[in-house]
Amino acid sequence: MMNSNILKLKKNNFYDTKKILNIANIIKQAKTFFLSGHLQPDCDSVGSALALASVLNRINKKAVIYSYDRIPEFLKFLDGVDEIKMLKRKTNKFDCAIILEASNFFRIGNKVSKSQFKKIINIDHHLTFSNFGTVNYVVPSSSSTAELVLNILEYMKIKLTKNEAECLYTGILTDTGCFQQINTNINSHIASIKLMKYGVNINKIYKKIHENNSVNGLKLKGLALCSIKTVFNNRVAYIVLTKKMFKKSHAKYDDCKNIVNYILTIKSVKVGCVFREIDKNITKISLRSIKNFNLLDIVNQFGGGGHKNAAGCIINNNMETSIKIIVNVLKNKIYDKEL
Repeated sequence: MMNSNILKLKKNNFYDTKKILNIANIIKQAKTFFLSGHLQPDCDSVGSALALASVLNRINKKAVIYSYDRIPEFLKFLDGVDEIKMLKRKTNKFDCAIILEASNFFRIGNKVSKSQFKKIINIDHHLTFSNFGTVNYVVPSSSSTAELVLNILEYMKIKLTKNEAECLYTGILTDTGCFQQINTNINSHIASIKLMKYGVNINKIYKKIHENNSVNGLKLKGLALCSIKTVFNNRVAYIVLTKKMFKKSHAKYDDCKNIVNYILTIKSVKVGCVFREIDKNITKISLRSIKNFNLLDIVNQFGGGGHKNAAGCIINNNMETSIKIIVNVLKNKIYDKEL
């Protein structure tokens, strides 16, 4: 039987009461809300925004979610997704902006300016971040932004609906890699238990996220995995995703989600990379690593970002050159760490 004192002990690790109180006061005073997450939205940013917007609208606020990029198809099962608006150039003003999981203000797109918001609430869990908000509730030790949103709503004594709980649970599930990644901690499980009490259907969510592959998507993964290469005594492995592969498999961009995770299943691999051809001279790189290998040292050199063990960047060069650049940077770090 779980000791109930754990709930009180562990939540203090990321319960910044002063900041949460400030956020609660802003929410109570504001009437109109602009919500947005980072470019190329993921489950955590979308789930957190949907839960917050739903709560705000339930307590007689006017909250609208905006996204610079389209929402991934596999997230369409979440309640409220159809009401998310594409972010276009806006000039109207809001009482408050709530920015979720964006390491800096410009990560939401370049369609709005800070001057359009009386207050800005910044909620994030990136290791590298900027304090661009009126209140900056940034906790790198949190496995997800969804956990931080739950902290705020709990502090405000707001009971969730089942749909709101499922949105937050989706964020936690995916940002912890189904509770298997090294960022998973006791708070992740405690938050999930709390959300499950609202009737969250964990099996349904898992299937929607991880057992919802298309035939074309599996063909793409097959082509990509056949391209796998290893370097540095099999400690680094990488695969490529070319435009030709997408065309041959008839797959979509969403179909390549989580493909980078396959690489780390190789027992000797410490760093896994996926190089995706965006254009002739634009290559997107996604990286994953083991616990003591900080990827931010790599991607920061190219204006990228993310988390210690899950990060990415874009290199303005062709696929072949981009691979050489990243492999060369990894070479020194791999041997420095003696992995």
